[in-house]
Amino acid sequence: MVFRRNGACRWSGLGGLVASFLLALVTGYAAGPAGAAGEDRATLSDVLPQVTLTRDGITAQLSMAYPESNATMKAPKLEISVGGKRVVELFGEASGWETPQGTVGFYEMDPTNDTPEIVFTSYSGGAHCCTQVYVMSTNASGAWESIDFGMYDGEGGEFSDIDGDGLIEMSTYDNAFLYAFDCYACSTAPMMILTARGGRRTDITREARFEKAHRARLVSMNAGLNAARTEFSPGFFAGWVAQKALLGEGYDAWETMKSAYRGYRDEGFESCPTDKPNCSERERGTYPFPAALTVFLKEQGYL
Repeated sequence: MVFRRNGACRWSGLGGLVASFLLALVTGYAAGPAGAAGEDRATLSDVLPQVTLTRDGITAQLSMAYPESNATMKAPKLEISVGGKRVVELFGEASGWETPQGTVGFYEMDPTNDTPEIVFTSYSGGAHCCTQVYVMSTNASGAWESIDFGMYDGEGGEFSDIDGDGLIEMSTYDNAFLYAFDCYACSTAPMMILTARGGRRTDITREARFEKAHRARLVSMNAGLNAARTEFSPGFFAGWVAQKALLGEGYDAWETMKSAYRGYRDEGFESCPTDKPNCSERERGTYPFPAALTVFLKEQGYL
């Protein structure tokens, strides 16, 4: 990758400050803020150990039950019925706590079908991990499918209408950046924007319509820039450089990082060489932060 001031060569990526979410397991895990498209959602708790939502003839029931694979720990169980016929049965993650946990909600995400999507989240437990996200959607033949959206740090993500087009997107963070160059609390991570299309998880992070959201995230990240310059923070700069790159400001971000890096006592990071980012284990070595960051951004698809 060549850095150019004229913007002819741009990086892709986006970024955001990573907040550590502490889940209130006593009252149940709450989903992120609702979007503007009128979706319905519910959360399990001690008061509501079972919830049922109905929309457009589709019923989604969420409760706690023992999976066949684990007779010692209950996990959230989602059952979806259409016209009285069960079309989906899926277990989420067991947290290891007795408290009911999990969320279910109707969201309009995929304009290619005529049914709403159903989002099912469950929390695995732990200080910084992890929320499993599934999206139920109908495919081209009308059959219901479970789409594994992945495991994400903290609360997992927020479902909202980011660009105001009446459809819901999931915004989250690229968890690969957490702990990559520094401690969890010292790290920032690029934002990811996901949706469901045709029965698949689709990454729409880099679509131009989300530039306003990316710019807002950069503004929030910039609040930590002076501190990261004063006491060089590799964990901060990894995510910040990726965010700036999304907005066509990769060159300036790299120059700012290099200026702050001068004088940093760099003990090096384990990495592949820059000319061979996908190297074998025996080819890996210890490299200065700028070189290791270059390889990392290539590996993660930001360069």
